[in-house]
Amino acid sequence: MQYQLRLSDAGENHSCVLTLDEATANQYAIDVVFDVIGAENIDSLVEAGVLPAGQVDDLKALQQYIFDRDEQGLLIKESAVFKGNGRDINPDAPLKNACTMSERDGMKYYRLDLVVTDTSLPAGAKPTQQATSAGAQSPANLMEDLARAMFLHQIGIGFAIDVTKDNTDIDDLIAWAEKEQYIEIDVKRAAYKLTERGKRVHDSYIEEAQNLIKKFDIYCDVDVDRSGTAHFDTGAGRDLRIAAFEMEGVDPFRARFLLGLNDGEWDKLSNWPELIHQESFYADIFAPVERAASIEEIGEDRLAAIMDQGKAKLRQ
Repeated sequence: MQYQLRLSDAGENHSCVLTLDEATANQYAIDVVFDVIGAENIDSLVEAGVLPAGQVDDLKALQQYIFDRDEQGLLIKESAVFKGNGRDINPDAPLKNACTMSERDGMKYYRLDLVVTDTSLPAGAKPTQQATSAGAQSPANLMEDLARAMFLHQIGIGFAIDVTKDNTDIDDLIAWAEKEQYIEIDVKRAAYKLTERGKRVHDSYIEEAQNLIKKFDIYCDVDVDRSGTAHFDTGAGRDLRIAAFEMEGVDPFRARFLLGLNDGEWDKLSNWPELIHQESFYADIFAPVERAASIEEIGEDRLAAIMDQGKAKLRQ
């Protein structure tokens, strides 16, 4: 049975999905935190199919959020508090005890949403600048990551890339995915298909998008009256999602792209191999982000008040 551990900080500034086997899930929770989440050689987690390559920076940022170090080695900060599926976790019990059964596409697996809160930070505060910068990406790196996400998504939904022909537009992506063991040849179709490892990476993109929807879709239609009370989903409000992303430390460009993948926005785009490395393609996608209301335009205090009301409604 497969175990999926989704790790995030309380503000959802960083998150990653770790795929664990039965033996690891049977270990004490505290051992999994040190041996897997606190792994010094993160590349080995990627090679073992435990962590998607695109989430390495997120895990590094979360490690700085969770761990400290003294002369004896790694230790968990006293201010780091864990909740698993909304409940306290017994560190001296097997991790699997905290997991719940889930199902996707007819396949059952165990799932644990592990959220870490830094109690030393004031409520609503961002993680340390060191942790935040660890996950930052330059525009070029972001475009490369999104191209890889698009590539795996297109193969995942069944787009046939003929292995008998030259695919010069995406040769670099094919080489990357083969090296990472994310794709293999479907002999019957003479086309590429995702390996189980590739499916897990693709699933992590979709899961990331769906988590964004759960947390931020409430801000797509916000109407604030004169008393400062926010009304949601009235049909008469403004879309404040981009500002909300920025307020919570979520890259709005990455979020916009992953939401498009989740919604099937480019599922029928037959010439995507020609567009996937073109800056103009991404410029068109990101135009709504550039035009959206900013934190400065709305006012940080006003937006914080709106988001407090939105979170209260979500908790209901």
